[in-house]
Amino acid sequence: MEAQVAAALKVSDYKQATVLLKQWQAIEPQNLMLRLYAAQLQEQTNQLEAAEKNYLKLLKQPPSSRIMSQARAGIKRVQASQKKQQATQKAEALRQAKKEGGDEVAILAIAAPADHNRQQAIAGVAKVFSLDAYTARMKVPSSGFRIHRIGPWGEISYLAQALRQAQAPTLSAKLNDIKALQTFQVCYFEALEPQPTVICKNAAGQLGKISFDWSEVSRRVGGQLPVFEQVVDVGNWGRTIHKEKVQDYVQVVDLHLLGREIVLRVCDRLYQYQKGLSLSTQSGLKSGLKSDIKSELNSRIQWNHLLTQIDRSISGPHHSDFTRFGKGALEFIPLLPHIHPNLNIDRRAPSTWDQAFHLYSSLCYFGP
Repeated sequence: MEAQVAAALKVSDYKQATVLLKQWQAIEPQNLMLRLYAAQLQEQTNQLEAAEKNYLKLLKQPPSSRIMSQARAGIKRVQASQKKQQATQKAEALRQAKKEGGDEVAILAIAAPADHNRQQAIAGVAKVFSLDAYTARMKVPSSGFRIHRIGPWGEISYLAQALRQAQAPTLSAKLNDIKALQTFQVCYFEALEPQPTVICKNAAGQLGKISFDWSEVSRRVGGQLPVFEQVVDVGNWGRTIHKEKVQDYVQVVDLHLLGREIVLRVCDRLYQYQKGLSLSTQSGLKSGLKSDIKSELNSRIQWNHLLTQIDRSISGPHHSDFTRFGKGALEFIPLLPHIHPNLNIDRRAPSTWDQAFHLYSSLCYFGP
C-alpha cells in the first residue's frame, strides 16, 4: 500500500492517492507512514496549514529517523511555500492599493500601543515590514507617535490598514490635506465663557472673529518649540567659537474643532495680552524689576492663567508629546514640499521646528 501511495503522489495523481490513503487508514489507522503521506498529499494540494499541523504532530511521536527527517523537510517546504504565497499576496494587494489610492504624497506614523498590546504591535510591525523582532521593537514608540514613512497615498493607506489589522496603531494623512487644513492664529480671546470668542487671522493675515462652544473642541495639542540663538563659546586651545544653542522655548497650543474643520492655534509669543479679555488682575510683581523683565513675567502669568482656563473647559484628549515627535520629524521635513505652519514667530532664521509642530498637530487631527 505504501509503495502505491508513493507512486500516486510522485505522478501527482491526487485522486488515486486519496482513495489509497482511505483504504490504508481502514487497515492501519495508527501507521505513522500513513500520516506522513497524508501530510504530503495536503502539502501538494496546497492545504498548507493542515499539512504543517500534521508534520508537527509527527515530530511529537516516538522517534523514527526516517519519519522525523521527512517531517522536518516537509515543515521547511510548507513554511517556504507559505512565505512565498504571503509575499505574492502582499505584492498584489500593494499594487492594487497604489492603483486605487493614487500617487499623492502622504505620511505614515506609528503610534505607541497600550502596554498590554505592545508585544502584539511589535509582532505586527515585524510582519508588515518583514523585520526582525529587535528592529521592529525600535520602530514602535513607547509614547506618542513617530513618522515612519513618506510615500504615495495608495501605499501609505495600504500599510496603515495592514498595521491596524496587526494591532499596531497608526496615524496617516495626505500632505495636501495637511496643507489645506484651515489653521487660524489666535490674536486674543474676547471671551472665555459661557461661549469663547477669539480674534484671529488666517494664513493670509486677514483678521476675523470666531465664536464656538467648548464642547466643539475635540482635542488639545500642545508643544514647546525651541528658540535658537548664536552664542560665543570657548573651544579647544581657548579658541572662540560661534554655535547655536537653545535659549528659550515658544509655547503653542492647538484647539481642534473637527465639526468646523478648523484649528485654532494659540502661541504665547504671539498672543496680544493687552487686548481682549483680562487674564490676570493681580500680577504680584515687585515694582523694582526692570520694565522688560516685568512685562515678560507678567505675560507668563497671564499665559499660564489662560492655559488653566482652557484645560478646565476642555474634556477631550490632550496630546503633548511633541518634543520626541519633532526630533524625528526634522529628518523627514527636507523630503517634503514647504508646509506653511501659520505661526509667525519672530526668529533670526526660519526653523523647521515650526513645520514639525504643524505636522504633529495635523496628524492628530486626521488620526483616529
